[in-house]
Amino acid sequence: MKILFFGDIVGDIGMQALSAILPKLRKDFEADFIIANGENASRGRGLIESDYEKLIDMGVDAVTLGNHWDSKKQIHDYLDDADQLIRPINLLNYDHGVGSALFEVNGFDVRVTNVLGQAFMKESVAAPYQKMMELFQEEGETAIHIVDFHAESTSEKALFAHVLDGRVSAVIGTHTHVQTNDPQIFEKGTGFLSDAGMCGAYCSVIGFDPEAAIEKMIFGKERRLSINDEATPLVCFVYLEIDENTGRCLDIRPVSYIAGRPSNGEASI
Repeated sequence: MKILFFGDIVGDIGMQALSAILPKLRKDFEADFIIANGENASRGRGLIESDYEKLIDMGVDAVTLGNHWDSKKQIHDYLDDADQLIRPINLLNYDHGVGSALFEVNGFDVRVTNVLGQAFMKESVAAPYQKMMELFQEEGETAIHIVDFHAESTSEKALFAHVLDGRVSAVIGTHTHVQTNDPQIFEKGTGFLSDAGMCGAYCSVIGFDPEAAIEKMIFGKERRLSINDEATPLVCFVYLEIDENTGRCLDIRPVSYIAGRPSNGEASI
């Protein structure tokens, strides 16, 4: 089974870039299933219902979230009815929505799970490993299982992937918006990448306008971070090939496209 996992979508420019290129990528990579992290899709923080629906309409099969999962408060009103939306599984004292979902793809079950890391993060969450063990105990182990580990620390991401080696098909890191070049397949068959990258403005500070970020972070000015929707777009994703019977990762490749000059392949945004 061939799966494309898109990194954090940042703002309208990320949404538009993904919409423009997804049909071609699905065809070129013969993708059976599409996952995208949508926690920054609505103006850079959170996910409103209409943007969730746009992602589904453009062909995304599963949408994951992260630390900004509730930055748009309306999510509490639609989360229970959003069957393809997966919030972090290890939230404390929160029962709406699901942190792990099962999809049927070409006759095979595909599980997608969203987990928040703890290192260098402001959010208080249950221990990621503990929640995964609870999931396995409650739902059993699914052969094809993709985990979006939304975390700051690359070492925490690698540690989490190693401890789950052989129990999930892949652990893909999100959150830092910078695609890493460390794809691995561990001894027992779990694929790993520290970060999938982002879909958003190429010349930016993790998707946000550099000038606004400099004034706010360097010079301490009261400046709201903004997104330049006229910037050159960037689309980053991970290509996965999974054995449908064993769930082992057979291939994992980080891929990125910059409008007008693809860095890994031939496509245009």
